[in-house]
Amino acid sequence: MFLTKSSKVGVIYRDKEYSFADVVAQAIGYSKLFNIEKEERVAIFMENRAEYIFAFLGVWKKKGTCTNLDAGYNVEQLTYVFNDSEPKYIVVSNETEDIAIKAKEISQKNIEIINVDKITVEKDETAQGIEALERDQVAVMLYTSGTTGNPKGVMLTYDNLMSNIEAIKDIKLVNSYDSVLAMLPFHHVLPLSLTILMPLHFGCLMVILEELSSEAIKRNLQKYKLSIVIGVPRIWEMFHKGIMGKIKEKKITEKLFEICKRIGNKKLSSIVFKKVGDTLGGNIKYIVSGGAKLEKEIADDFKVLGFDVLEGYGLTETSPIIAFNRPNNIKTGTVGETLPGVEVKIEKDGELIVKGRNVMKGYFNKPEATKEAIDENGWFHTGDLAEFDGDHIRIIGRKKEMIVLSNGKNINPSDVESEILKATDLIEEIGVTEFDNHLVAIVYPNFKKMEERKISNAKEAIKWEVIDKYNVTAPKYRKILDIVIVKEELPKTKLGKIRRFLLKDILEGKEVGVSNKTSEKKVSQSKEINTIEFKEIEKFIKSLRDEDVIPESHLEIDLGLDSLDLVELITFVETTFGIQMNEEDFIRVKTVEDLCVFIREQNGIFEKKDVNWKSILDEKVDMELPKSGIVLLQKKILKLFFSKYIKLKKNTEKLQEKAPAIYVGNHQSMLDAFAFGQVMPDEMLKNTYFIAIDIHFKGIKKYLANNGNIILININSNLKETLKVAAKVLKDGKNLVIFPEGARTRDGELQEFKKTFAILSKELEIPVVPFAIKGAYDLMPYGKKFPTSGEMEVKILDRIEPKNMTIEQILDETQQKIKEEILKK
Repeated sequence: MFLTKSSKVGVIYRDKEYSFADVVAQAIGYSKLFNIEKEERVAIFMENRAEYIFAFLGVWKKKGTCTNLDAGYNVEQLTYVFNDSEPKYIVVSNETEDIAIKAKEISQKNIEIINVDKITVEKDETAQGIEALERDQVAVMLYTSGTTGNPKGVMLTYDNLMSNIEAIKDIKLVNSYDSVLAMLPFHHVLPLSLTILMPLHFGCLMVILEELSSEAIKRNLQKYKLSIVIGVPRIWEMFHKGIMGKIKEKKITEKLFEICKRIGNKKLSSIVFKKVGDTLGGNIKYIVSGGAKLEKEIADDFKVLGFDVLEGYGLTETSPIIAFNRPNNIKTGTVGETLPGVEVKIEKDGELIVKGRNVMKGYFNKPEATKEAIDENGWFHTGDLAEFDGDHIRIIGRKKEMIVLSNGKNINPSDVESEILKATDLIEEIGVTEFDNHLVAIVYPNFKKMEERKISNAKEAIKWEVIDKYNVTAPKYRKILDIVIVKEELPKTKLGKIRRFLLKDILEGKEVGVSNKTSEKKVSQSKEINTIEFKEIEKFIKSLRDEDVIPESHLEIDLGLDSLDLVELITFVETTFGIQMNEEDFIRVKTVEDLCVFIREQNGIFEKKDVNWKSILDEKVDMELPKSGIVLLQKKILKLFFSKYIKLKKNTEKLQEKAPAIYVGNHQSMLDAFAFGQVMPDEMLKNTYFIAIDIHFKGIKKYLANNGNIILININSNLKETLKVAAKVLKDGKNLVIFPEGARTRDGELQEFKKTFAILSKELEIPVVPFAIKGAYDLMPYGKKFPTSGEMEVKILDRIEPKNMTIEQILDETQQKIKEEILKK
């Protein structure tokens, strides 16, 4: 007997209780809806609810095969399943019925649709239980998540499923007194096996979660005092973030956490952090994590809080468990010991292979795919790279997902992603992939944190505050050389695994929607299209960027507007609509539609006016210029250093004392600005100002900057004011020094130049004087605290007169001259 009738409460959904007798009676009633033979398929296509279980057991009562489908499938996906498996019936709810009707029409299959919200089931109170199926019968067919293309129907026998359940019983991990929270979708084998079949067979209480949110989880844990919670890493990451955030709010709780971590006593931790335990119901016996890798740090932190985290590992094809950590032998960072009756081996290439009762019968109607997965000796090839010490298994990564570089180096993208995520809260999700022979990070920012910190340019903030810090310590082959910001979550399976094969679609400009299918760009239906605000903004943005503009377009992510573009846009809005706007407004004004609304809220009135950089640079500025009090003193102090320790070669043949001029150079090290100061004659240096990014100047450095002719800029705000200050410096007949790469080179290579200097040159008709720095990177690369003794050179190059040149031409020629010089031996 699989399920025995009893008066004990077995299932709770939306606070309604069903005894095991009720479950049996309902299941028998549902079975009468199906006119099927042994192993004929019935698809279940609806959200988690009590009726799901009744329908599932009803199919088993008739010896049929349940095909559990993702309730989030769209018409195209469901049509594929209809054509692939041809179920005789499909059980739906009001939520999913329309999709099923459309898929049936397209597939033209003779499938009967049963809507549980529109039927009354005749219960059978006389039945004593639900009998077990024959061991070799295909009990369930589940479609893989499709991380690499079309999903395959995985055929699991009754014996496959029971191999997991019986092993858990043998280990005495769960008993009839336990209670389980069922929160993961039932079309996955992990929740199917451990939150439906196991509780039903053992006689445990099962509480079905109505909505997957932290508040709903906590509410149910507290109300029903549940003992076992089975989830995927994303859930535990969410709780960990919330709990640790509160602990770190106060020094005393942070200190207590560190003390408990050092002591490592679970009982003490449970007492100290009783409030955390009570928040989660106060009765948790085990936290179970599966479906993807859980970060070791998270498991360790939960242990400090008094919780045992049993991380496991498996696949749909292995029913699912291959291994899991035992309560008395937890080794965080691993997926534990193998399940009783399961054999594992590591192949020469590092792939984990498995044999046992838990291995699937095969893929439905796909003998070649089955043969590829299960070899002639019965070993299932998992596709995962692993290490096995004879006791615990550690998963390294997916074989197919490993990035193999042209130099033969292997990179596990999930390791890089984890390392970056640990160091910041500005990123919600990140996917690392190879594109055009280098690593690219696709980033979905934490927009809430961006707003809290008044960051208007997500890409610049993430590039310098996050990715750059990672790159400093990463080996050269693991450095991220480009980032792409996206405004929606990355495409994932329901269990939270990134569908990596879709990442390149994002980089190639294809849209990847919530259905995880590539789709065409939608045409906007917004009423804004007809407003004067939208029409004028669209026209202006098209003059900046050759992009299609719709009201929903995100200014930074969709249209690619950078900080300088936003400065132009602000001036356009102020001039054309007669309102005041600043860069901080873009913290909440994200889209073209937001901008239209903002203009109307400020009572903007359209008046056609020309807008250009000259009008911006002519605006009055209130910013005070830094003092030049110690600039010559600094030069004198460092003169001996740059003649004895650093042998500075000054190539100044082409230096003209004519002012004003914009001096533009490459940025190799912290030595650069000081070395350039040594090159300039004293009177020129007194009248020369430097522009630098403020995040690199703290404490004494900031004091020296404010007294050493250095204008500090904030990459996240106030760029317009900075431009006006720079213009004021030049209009006052003084020189300006700019390192247009924005920061020191991280690898010795010349980085892309920003066009600020070219705009100033063109609009103010002031020449650019390029200069090349050589040797400084070798003496003091980024991250080094003090330079090595050696030689470096500063060479002044030919002036570039802006007359008859465009901004782009000034930019390109300057960069080219410097590049040619630093490449000379």
